[in-house]
Amino acid sequence: MTQAFSRIEATKSAAKVRIADAFKNEDGAFDLPSILVGVVVVGILTAGVLASIFGVIPFAQDKAAQQDLGAVVTAEGTYKAQQSPIAYGTEAQLGTGNLLTADALTKVVIESDGAHWAATATSGSGKTYLATDVAPTPIESGTSAATALAALTPAG
Repeated sequence: MTQAFSRIEATKSAAKVRIADAFKNEDGAFDLPSILVGVVVVGILTAGVLASIFGVIPFAQDKAAQQDLGAVVTAEGTYKAQQSPIAYGTEAQLGTGNLLTADALTKVVIESDGAHWAATATSGSGKTYLATDVAPTPIESGTSAATALAALTPAG
């Protein structure tokens, strides 16, 4: 029993010596320039990831606003096809007909006779997009839907 115990102790002390030698050996040591290079590389990779994230989020928000206007174009076309006499629908009428869900960032206005409509959608990035029955492709615009509708309405 004593021999087994002394072998275990010898093995433990040999392991301690090997570990101590490993920490004293300079072959596998990290020096300060190596650590600094590692920190710089990690910093560059992190900056690249953050830049791509902050570039993608506004792009996605802008595309979502444009898709909201695409839904308005489809809803207005469907509403007009269902009406007699032919007319475009207000935001409330489109919602009642289950053609469009209410969205606080999307505004739809129509002329009093229903002959024209205009809609704006504001993206999460702050850009405002405009679509009308005359130009249904969403474009970036600083004008409101009411101002765009007034431009479509003939004077007189």
